[in-house]
Amino acid sequence: MYDILLPVTIYLIDSVLSGMYMQGFLKRKYEKRTVSAAWGTVYFFIQIVVFEVLDGILPVGELAGITLNIFAVLFLQFIFFEKDVQKQLFTAFSFVAGKENVKYIASVFHIAVNGICNKVLDYLVAEEIINSLEKSFMWIKVFSFIIVVLCGLLYAFLLSVFLLMINRKFVKKNYVLQTHENVFLMLPCVAAMCISVTIKMMILSVENGMTMIIYDTIPATKFWIPLICVLLLSTIVASVILFQKLVEYNEETGKRAILENQVRQMQKEIVEIQDIYTDMRGLRHDMRSHLANISLLVKNTAGSMNEELESYIGKMEETVKKLDFAYQTGNPITDIIIHQKWQEAEKKQIQFKVDFAYPPKLRIDVYDIAVILNNALENAIEACCKAEGKKQIKLRSYVKGSLFFLEIENDFVEEIAIEKESGLPASSKGGGKLHGIGISNIQRCAKKYMGDIDIVISDTGGRKKFSLTVMMNGKSAAGV
Repeated sequence: MYDILLPVTIYLIDSVLSGMYMQGFLKRKYEKRTVSAAWGTVYFFIQIVVFEVLDGILPVGELAGITLNIFAVLFLQFIFFEKDVQKQLFTAFSFVAGKENVKYIASVFHIAVNGICNKVLDYLVAEEIINSLEKSFMWIKVFSFIIVVLCGLLYAFLLSVFLLMINRKFVKKNYVLQTHENVFLMLPCVAAMCISVTIKMMILSVENGMTMIIYDTIPATKFWIPLICVLLLSTIVASVILFQKLVEYNEETGKRAILENQVRQMQKEIVEIQDIYTDMRGLRHDMRSHLANISLLVKNTAGSMNEELESYIGKMEETVKKLDFAYQTGNPITDIIIHQKWQEAEKKQIQFKVDFAYPPKLRIDVYDIAVILNNALENAIEACCKAEGKKQIKLRSYVKGSLFFLEIENDFVEEIAIEKESGLPASSKGGGKLHGIGISNIQRCAKKYMGDIDIVISDTGGRKKFSLTVMMNGKSAAGV
């Protein structure tokens, strides 16, 4: 009975942990509880049938057993999860590699605990505490049960830790794996499985018609085999960590390149806009002077102004006023950006409130403030367009000592998904979420000046508000 209890316990643990592991990476076709229960039940009976029933008729070798395990996992993934071939292959290979190596660690522990139990039994017999065959059988059953429980707990603990580490370190689960990247991740798993097959062949040998266990002939293997298995499992986890770091580095490099290109483009355009801005200011001044002179001349000549002529001059003055920027912030660059966004908001019937002033005394490059304004207001307008009824954007800034604060608040309606790895809203153009575009560039600009961003999402009276605060230190600017 106890000979079958330990394998059944292992099968049960595999069934539960494998289902939980797969759900951490793959998208379910059905409700979570349904998938968990169905996966665990089906996988448990597959293992019983293949490795206990069929193995008694046609022995399943170690390599065949690993292969059948992988195919069983892939088959269940096909039934219960959406198609994602690359991640399905990785999760299947990593799970089977983990369970095979943990199995050998648990086997050494089993031998150690069994040896201790045998010594305890010998002691009880020597002290005549066990003085009958009936008591002997009872104590053997007790120790056998203890061994099963301890080995099962150790196996469950080690496999859980291994799978949990992969699940946590593989932070970018939405990343679409390429074939060569998946090969990089699976090679350590394949190597671990191959070594586990080799270990199996080493452990058991036949000499003079008797089965020999390597632990008995070479006691040092009780240390080296578990150590090798731990190193193999660590290699799989390390490959996942390294891969994630490479993905993050590539994304960071891409974001940096986009930001630098954005700043260069803005610098190029603003050089031309500043000249136009200066000319417009002169033109407005001259036009107002000309209109005032014309009005005075007409009044002096005719004694009064004709209503038609007065209306015409009034319309000319209104046209000149349109050349004025809606907000005077103290810098032509921020004037232009806020004016453009104000015009865009007006066209889309979004109320636009501004209390912004450029901080000339702080060592903050106006191009960095321009990047923040452009991205933040673009996101705010995009979010407001999806809201109904009265929509509003508020922009304000203030200075405290050497710190410059910029706040943007806007209405929104859709759910905002926060990326686990970055803590920032997910991109709207990648998966239908809001506010993701440009947020990372805004944060990068803030960090350039030893600052950061803060996001607050509130819901008052059924109106959702998204508030972004950017802090920048104007005394210590570092390079990007």
